Amino acid sequence: MKCRTFLVAVGLLVGINNAYATALPCDVSDIQLNFVQRLDGVDPGTTVNPPFNASDCVGAFQGNNSLFANPTMGNLGYDNDGWFNKESNFWPGLPAAFTESSELQDLDGDGQVNDPGWVYLGKDDGQGFKGATSTDGVTSYQFIDDLLVLSNCKDKDGDSTACVGGDAIMGEWSWNPPTMNPQDLLDLLGGMFFDQVAVIFKSANYFSIYNFNIGDLGIDPVLAEDFNFKFAGTWDTSNTLKNRGGNPAGLSNISLWARDPVIDIPAPSSLGLLIISLALLIRRKTN
Repeated sequence: MKCRTFLVAVGLLVGINNAYATALPCDVSDIQLNFVQRLDGVDPGTTVNPPFNASDCVGAFQGNNSLFANPTMGNLGYDNDGWFNKESNFWPGLPAAFTESSELQDLDGDGQVNDPGWVYLGKDDGQGFKGATSTDGVTSYQFIDDLLVLSNCKDKDGDSTACVGGDAIMGEWSWNPPTMNPQDLLDLLGGMFFDQVAVIFKSANYFSIYNFNIGDLGIDPVLAEDFNFKFAGTWDTSNTLKNRGGNPAGLSNISLWARDPVIDIPAPSSLGLLIISLALLIRRKTN
């Protein structure tokens, strides 16, 4: 399934006077999830077969996503705080990235229901994933380093290479949160966490964005007293992110965002429910 590609006109995003044109269309199968584990010290994890594709993707776009504005007003998902919380021709017709108008909230308590909820989690530019910080001016929380880890990366010839800053065009990934969410994060974001997670892959002169909707997995966002989930899978951007010579381009950096969930959690997909139900059934039979 090929996802949306858009021509981005001059100056329509965060005041940068460059034109960002689409190249090859991204595909949701570029990024796949094949493993889920509840971090309760008991769950051995479940292999997801067939794997889940990303829920949506946009791009590839020509340009440098690192030039776009990251949050400067606390990084709590407020309207216009960071480029994911703004209108853009990267997601035309939407008030923010992968967000419908009906999903906006009043997170800052100003009486206006206009906050998309996207929180910037951090970036890996070749030195490992470094967590960003959220703050309300009193309480601060830095997302853990190595929250997102790439491994077993290969170049276009199938040889092992550095995952970021080298020639990697495919590999594996893992989402590695703390076992439970710490109190500072609870104080900042409330008792429900992240119904969507989006990762930006940047290679050569292009970048693409892949979004996972947790509801598609049959899993509700983690509540305050719940254990977190570890997720893992594979990535392959060789057919999407290419250099000017038309060859697959090595990964330059990755960035990670997550959305503070709306109150009404969408019903999980039938496929997600089936996979989770089968996993529970198999586990009961083996215990």
